Amino acid sequence: MENALAAEVGDWLLSRTEGSDGARSTTTLMGMRWDVLPGVWRPNPGTRLFTSWLPLAEGSRFLEVGCAAGVTCVVAAKSGCTRVVGLDVVPAATENTRRNAARHGLAGRVEALTSDLFAELDPDDEFDLVCSNPPLVRAPESRRHATEVERSVFDPGYALHRRFFQEVRPHLADGGRIYMLTSETLGDPAGLRSLAADAGFSGRVYRSESIGIPAVLMGSPPAATAAADEQGVVHVDFTMFEFQRH
Repeated sequence: MENALAAEVGDWLLSRTEGSDGARSTTTLMGMRWDVLPGVWRPNPGTRLFTSWLPLAEGSRFLEVGCAAGVTCVVAAKSGCTRVVGLDVVPAATENTRRNAARHGLAGRVEALTSDLFAELDPDDEFDLVCSNPPLVRAPESRRHATEVERSVFDPGYALHRRFFQEVRPHLADGGRIYMLTSETLGDPAGLRSLAADAGFSGRVYRSESIGIPAVLMGSPPAATAAADEQGVVHVDFTMFEFQRH
């Protein structure tokens, strides 16, 4: 059954990215300025939480699946990761990541590849930390993407999540960890754990925090209005899981 609240929040988030009328823009997050190209997921408070929670260790090899505007990759490079690679299926996102790396003086430290999950990596590429801020909304299997950027919000049947865990193993170094964002409000953490277990990974909640969104800001759609508190605020959690091999 479709999660009506998740669909409404997802549509609202999508409208904020698609509403850029085809123009390049900039935004501020984590005390830094970021270029945002048309059709690229706009950095938001969820991006801030995701990036700030990661245990970025100096000297580690870092891979992000779904790099979007490149915020997390840039922060990883600034934190001393020795190799930083960002992957995204949307070509504009990998170009955006390169631009933001250059903007912050890290052009030679961040690699960005247009890739369907891990397809463009070399078979022997291994990383100590693999992270993903994937499409949070588990949409019905019948949903079809009308635009590329919808892939950043909706995952029909969790097909992308399933493929992630089926394909990540060769690229995770011994002792390496996977960090993935999900949400009780928007996603399916129990389903995520099940997919990971089927692929040989155990998971635990690493961090979690809620963000309030006024229902009126979303246009007061019915499910959001019903879920809002007395102040008219909808509380959406962002929850990071840590996974490792069994």
